[in-house]
Order: sequence, then C-alpha cells, then structure tokens
Amino acid sequence: MPTLTGLWALAKRARAAKRECGISFSSQLADLHALRQAPNLLGPSEYYDYRLYDPAISQEEKHTFIGYKSERIYEKLNEATWHATANDKILYEQVMRTCEFQIPRTTAVFHPWRTAGTYCKDIRTLDDLDRYLASADSFPLFVKPIHGLFGRGTDVIRAYDPRDRILQVADGSRMGLREFHAWLESNSRAGMLFQEMIRPAQSVRKICGDRLSSVRMIVLCDDSGPRLFRANWKICTGSNIVDNTDGWKNGNVVAAVDHLSGRVVAAFRGIAGVRKPVDAHPDTGAGLIGIQVPEWDAMKAYVETAAKAFYGLRFQAWDIAATSEGICGIEVNLATLHTVYATQLVSGQGFLDARLAQALQSLNN
Repeated sequence: MPTLTGLWALAKRARAAKRECGISFSSQLADLHALRQAPNLLGPSEYYDYRLYDPAISQEEKHTFIGYKSERIYEKLNEATWHATANDKILYEQVMRTCEFQIPRTTAVFHPWRTAGTYCKDIRTLDDLDRYLASADSFPLFVKPIHGLFGRGTDVIRAYDPRDRILQVADGSRMGLREFHAWLESNSRAGMLFQEMIRPAQSVRKICGDRLSSVRMIVLCDDSGPRLFRANWKICTGSNIVDNTDGWKNGNVVAAVDHLSGRVVAAFRGIAGVRKPVDAHPDTGAGLIGIQVPEWDAMKAYVETAAKAFYGLRFQAWDIAATSEGICGIEVNLATLHTVYATQLVSGQGFLDARLAQALQSLNN
C-alpha cells in the first residue's frame, strides 16, 4: 500500500495532469484501474511517468505499456542457467571471442585467483599491479567490474609513473598505487577488468565528440530467430567516462531511436534527476532529432548475428558501439525492468506489441 507521502505525491500528479490535459480525476482512475491489470501491470507512478493520461494516446496504445511488476513474466524469456553469460563479463567475453565477434580488448584481470586466459595478465597483488601498469603498451586504460551495473565502479587510468607509483585517473587527479589497489579491492568482490580504451568512429565523433556513446539494442528471439525489437542511443556528454545517465543525474543524453529506420525521434538530458528534452548535443551542438544513428545498418547486422550465440537468452539488451576499429559489442545484458522502463519512457512506445505478446504466449504452450 502507498504511504501517505506517496498518496499525496500521486494526488499532486493527478491534479497536474488535469490542469495540463483537462482529463478528469474519474477518467484517470478508470485508466489506472484498467492498466494495473494483467498483462500491463502498470503502477500509478508509471502511468504518470509515461504520460498515459494524455488524450492524444489511444486506449490501444496505452495497453502496450508494461509496468515493473510485469518483469516476473517477461524475465522467463531468459533461462536462469544462461544468466551468467550476460552478468559475468569474462564469460561473455569468452563466448564472443570464440565466435570471433569484435569486443573491447581486455588486457588484465584483477582477482585473487580468477583468470580469463593467456591473452591477458592476472593481477593478484600490489606488485602485480605495479608490473602490469609499468609495462602497459599504451594509455588510457578503462577499468570496470566483472559484475557491474549502470556504469558504476568504473574509472580510467590516463598515465602511470612507476618511479613514484602514481596514477593519473579519469578526472585528471593523481592517486597512489596503494590507494588505487585498495579501491580495486573494495569495488567489486567478483574482480575487475582492465581494457584498452575504445575510440568512437569518426562519424560518431562529429556528433558526440571523442567519447564512446553506445546504442542499447534490445533483441527479441522468437521462432524466426533474433530480431531487433527496440533501441535507444546513450550519448555521453561533458567529462563523463560512461554513457549511462545514473538516474538522469549526470547530464548524459538518451535518444529514442526508431528501431526500423535507425532515426532519432526524441532526445532527453538529465541533470540532478530532472529530465528535459533536447534537440542537439549539448557539447558539440550537432543536431540529434531526425538523424540516423551512424553505422546503423552495420550495428543492426552485428547484434542480430551475435544474439544467436546466446540461445538461452531470448530477450537481450546489448550495448553496441561504432568505433574506430569497427562495430563492437560492449556487453550483453538481460532485458530487465530498467531497460524496459527507460526505453518506454524516452520513446513513448510500449513494449507489449504483437511480437512480444506472442513470445510470452509461447512460454505457456
């Protein structure tokens, strides 16, 4: 049951909806009651987040939106025995390397005993870390958790001075090797990956600057095989080193992409938790609305082919980037409520179309 504070917040949103669109409280309540039923399972806050009170949205369109409670239904599309291939970045990398798909190059693994293979170094101790950084072929290096979400726990090593054992990290500050080692140990019990930094393709740099901005490509695998289902473009801004929005707090942009044409239909930027529409990249000034995502056809072909390697995952959320070295699969994730919510939010398009409905129905057959 909602708390009194929650009820007050919903009442405030109901009044705002009435002022904005002239929709009565009784009509809103009727909508809320209908959409809270299966298969939509929408909560009241989602109803207002998605602006489903707007009379311009038909009842048919409203009933394509699914709520966070529906996750327990569509998560069955991904077999539990296959979850690790998405959740564990080393295991993901092993699958992709075996299938010869281009992915970020891992150069070292930080873990007390785990290894990824002979193609990268094992860092067990402080001295191992020192030797690895001192002998690194080039900088910068990207560091991320083996088990990680939302771009958290990441950093960039821009340089290393082996004489003083001092690193320069993403924000330009300096950190002692021992301090950095302690950060690695505390950041992820599952370990950390060190990877070569990837540069975006020239076509992407013209729009987004020299920061990697990946496309979240959601793939649904039905009886006809993997096909792109939805997409949004996660666009890095400012000094951010990852393209996630961190709850619409860090200034990054998310652009809704029509998955059939690859064209941007809307874009939003979040600062301090407030999301606002934008027409252009805030740093480069390049227009976003109406453009086709660079290298769209190649990214679509890549993801629909790579998805076949993950047979037990029928609802996949990929991060695909057009890089200076070609199309690269950064990672694959389970399509969870976070991906569903964010994509429905920016696109204004519900997930529950005929394809997904048929896929969910097949679970019961």
